[in-house]
Amino acid sequence: MQNDRLLAYFMILPVVAAVLAFVVGPTYNVGTLSLTQVVMGQERGFGTLGNFRALINDPVFLLVMKNTAIWIVGGTLACVSVGLAVGTFLAIDSKMTTGLRALILLPWVLPDVVTAMAWKWMLHGQVGIIGQTLTSTGLTDEPISFMGDPDLVMWMLVVVLVWRKMPLVALILCAAIRSVPDEQLEAARMDGATAFERFRFVVIPNIAFSLTAVTVISMIWITAEFALPWIMTGGGPANASQIMATYIYQQSFEFFNWGVASAMSVVNLVMLASIVGLYLYINRRSWASEGTR
Repeated sequence: MQNDRLLAYFMILPVVAAVLAFVVGPTYNVGTLSLTQVVMGQERGFGTLGNFRALINDPVFLLVMKNTAIWIVGGTLACVSVGLAVGTFLAIDSKMTTGLRALILLPWVLPDVVTAMAWKWMLHGQVGIIGQTLTSTGLTDEPISFMGDPDLVMWMLVVVLVWRKMPLVALILCAAIRSVPDEQLEAARMDGATAFERFRFVVIPNIAFSLTAVTVISMIWITAEFALPWIMTGGGPANASQIMATYIYQQSFEFFNWGVASAMSVVNLVMLASIVGLYLYINRRSWASEGTR
């Protein structure tokens, strides 16, 4: 018994060491750096809230927070909503859906750089194929500068993000929908439930756990996404597409303002933990009921 316990501790030791080295350690360093005044790469005193005060006084930071909310909340809701609709369609047994289940993963397996460059050129205001198509079909009088319009650029990034992330969400939800017991669907059908009622009152409760998990995972993926917005816009025009990830990168590696960048990282971590915690709290009942099945 004692040997088994020692063996168990020994086997989990690499995981604990990896978490300490790659998660706890860097998080601690970022936390201490956020409370340190750094000038020209040299630390000038620990225990100050100056970096957080600088963030509050930074007019760009409020715009970054607004863009980040659109990016995370809008992107997650769109990914999960479209993914649920596509996953429901793919769960239907037919020759077409069998082929589509494999093809739909193509956007997801492409490298971030390829995806970003392809969409950047397709949405280009002068030579982009999407703008030219809209003009040639008479839908617009002239090509639209999707990436150059401050009012459009964030929403176009969200569209590209959904195109990129949605396929895996759809496949996960498709698998969850296909695992719903046929007996429950048949019983609801015999009771006179319509297709929408069967989906609402039978399918959704059965996939609540998967739906919750895929929403949280999508939120974390989207928060950590950097290459797509940075390559497509670089935060422009005039910071109109600047989100937390790109602004932290810019402050850290272009302006070498490490203290402020660390303070933003702390704000980003607290914000993400709060959103995930609130979402899990709201869905705790459906999660618990799913786990007891």
